[in-house]
Amino acid sequence: MTIIVERAEPDVVRIRMSSWRGRAVGYDVSAFLLRGVLVDTGFPGARDELLAAVLPLAPRGVLVTHWHEDHAGNAPALAALGVPVRMHPRCEATLRTQPAIRLYRRAVWSQAPRLEAPLVSFDPAPLIVIDTPGHSGDHQVVWDPERRILASGDLFLGVKVRVAHLHEMPSLVLQSLKRAISLQPRILLDAHRGIVESATEMLQAKVNWMEETIGEIESCARAGAGEREITHRVLGREAFVGWVSGLEYSKRAFVRGVLREAWSNAPVPY
Repeated sequence: MTIIVERAEPDVVRIRMSSWRGRAVGYDVSAFLLRGVLVDTGFPGARDELLAAVLPLAPRGVLVTHWHEDHAGNAPALAALGVPVRMHPRCEATLRTQPAIRLYRRAVWSQAPRLEAPLVSFDPAPLIVIDTPGHSGDHQVVWDPERRILASGDLFLGVKVRVAHLHEMPSLVLQSLKRAISLQPRILLDAHRGIVESATEMLQAKVNWMEETIGEIESCARAGAGEREITHRVLGREAFVGWVSGLEYSKRAFVRGVLREAWSNAPVPY
């Protein structure tokens, strides 16, 4: 397990975590200490290293952006130690039921333990927590209005992200991106890309690409193309992670999400 602690802007610490399996497929994840608040907790396979890095920093509380195991994976451990933890109610409900995840996610991140400890509340001010659903129903971002820093969880991830989870809702992602743009952030603290400069411009570029891509998908569907053809034509050949995940996290899932929203769950030709 590898963990790197980097001090960035004043009052910003990046805690970057990866496993050898994650590095083999190009994945790592970061938590950020922002104004004394830990945003996200990393994946459960890095629990001991994460606690060793974070506890000496004495965070005044933890904000979890959403329930996925690479973000909320160590929230149960921190809550059990009495560290104040705040999350969306849907996130808490999910962590308390400990939903099963597929093998590819367990291999890279490992299964998060069930959240059992009561959550101790705290006031994250001057930070503001904003609902930004789409990537997941419970997704939130953390906004520092004084310094225009947005801890964005998995809202951004990159401009041309061609894969999605089956449960994602592209139209809601677009709405959430536009909500983030309205804040005019200067910097993004992105869980998988790190510190992203020119944040507003990057978010707008993502919106532009998504709107164009969604339009192309819908146009192909109106012309009678099926999911496979649309995916190949608009997004290209399926990514490796798509096949490994059984299409749970794939280009096909992106297309399916667009069509599900466009045609109100009407059957789509294959």
